[in-house]
Amino acid sequence: MEDFLSQDAFAGRAASLIAGFNDPASCKCPAAETLRWIEAAEACVLMRIDQLRLIGGLPRHEPPLTVEERLSRLQRLLRLWAEGCLFVIDESLFADILKRRPKKA
Repeated sequence: MEDFLSQDAFAGRAASLIAGFNDPASCKCPAAETLRWIEAAEACVLMRIDQLRLIGGLPRHEPPLTVEERLSRLQRLLRLWAEGCLFVIDESLFADILKRRPKKA
């Protein structure tokens, strides 16, 4: 039951991030708003990575994602999580986030 409750709360966090995303074209300062949203979304993804049991590792040899690619992948992934598909993963996105934001010891 505890695992179910944490997943439900996690889906709610993903839903609130998706609902709070402002289209960069309609923002007064799109770059700053978009980067803040990406940072919050990546923090959400890092929390989810900690909950998942990933077997076999991630493709860390791939080139870094561009800001546009990260934004698109984060939106797609969080939308799926918000809709209840909590076990969907994006290996390239996970690897990119982990490369850029290593865990603090």
